[in-house]
Amino acid sequence: MSGGPGPKMAALGEAVRLVPVDVTCSFKISAVGFSAEDISANVMSPSKRMLQSSVMGEGNGLFRIEFVPTDVGSHVVEVSVGGEKLPGGPLVAKVYNSALIRVTDVASGVVGQPCQFRVDASQAGEGQLEISINEGEVPNHVTVVGGGRCLVTFTPEQNKPHLIDIKFNGETVPGCPFVCSVADTSKVSVNLSSLELIPINQPAKFHMTVDSSGSAELAVSVTGPHHELPVQVTGNVMSGFTGEFTPRSVGPHQISVLYNGQPVQGTPFTAKAYDASKVYVGPLPHGHVGSPLQFTVDASQAGEGNLEITISARGVNIPTQVQPQGNARFMVSFVPLEPTQHIISIHFNQEGVPGSPFTAIVAGDFPVVSGSSLSTAQLGVDSHFTMSNVSTSLDDIEVTVEGGDHRRIRHY
Repeated sequence: MSGGPGPKMAALGEAVRLVPVDVTCSFKISAVGFSAEDISANVMSPSKRMLQSSVMGEGNGLFRIEFVPTDVGSHVVEVSVGGEKLPGGPLVAKVYNSALIRVTDVASGVVGQPCQFRVDASQAGEGQLEISINEGEVPNHVTVVGGGRCLVTFTPEQNKPHLIDIKFNGETVPGCPFVCSVADTSKVSVNLSSLELIPINQPAKFHMTVDSSGSAELAVSVTGPHHELPVQVTGNVMSGFTGEFTPRSVGPHQISVLYNGQPVQGTPFTAKAYDASKVYVGPLPHGHVGSPLQFTVDASQAGEGNLEITISARGVNIPTQVQPQGNARFMVSFVPLEPTQHIISIHFNQEGVPGSPFTAIVAGDFPVVSGSSLSTAQLGVDSHFTMSNVSTSLDDIEVTVEGGDHRRIRHY
């Protein structure tokens, strides 16, 4: 039977439609007065491969064209009825595969802070993505980065697992729901202020408290200048936890505390390990009253810290000048005013350095005698005077006091 193109020949429904891969795709056409033998359908895949198709009559001039696409992409269906092409051009099946959706970087999150993950639909074909978190309770924002890829951002407000559901053209993406663990790091507090400066080879401790309503999934690590150090964590949620480690080398030690995989506020924290025994003091001077004396202090191998230097004579501190020489090296100078031992105390981070206190010997050039009784003295009352700049012992000192009649006066 024959018939020319006309209104009795037409595609029913959408001529271009989305079709899942490996599922029978069907188009319906109306061709009144024709039989299935009068209709041919050529299906061309995206790879230019012809696919097998079938035409089945459904009665009343209706026919169904079926084929099974195996590739992602547009499949062009050329339909001829009685040797004439179907009006309206070829039919197009846009084939997709939701199994080719890739969801990556679903990391754990923190309450009140944005979380992100990536969705790659570049190999899945054309279609619409639907993303919901906790069944739509948590809003999300999608940023298209191009090439069928996007970045999804959401901000959790509750300390509970967040379930990520993704659909592509209405089909659930394999692997859903993806789970984002969310922690409330405000439930954990860590006091690390006492660890700003820590001595090597001595245990360093810090305390951590956890809100009893949270699960105490704490992870503590300490990394020194060269490698990670063992850390011992003891305690429980009720009493809190104590972390303890022993630094073995001078330099920065990074302390990291994670709660449910997220850094606790204030961490990572850098503790500075020092070694007061690595402070070296140069040769101590011997000198004379009134002449400046100098010596050196080298703290270049001791780490970071505070150097304290005091010099005293007969228990009284005297002025001291400390001049930086670069690279934690210093020149120390002072002017002795008395011919006596001068005590030099040196501390690094409040620890005495090896050999401290040191002693500097100061000699006098000549004795000095002072006192008001050298000019006037009251009769019958003990009088005294002072001798300084004496570099000898008491046994070597001879004192003679004569009265007005040249008689010697008893003294002691």
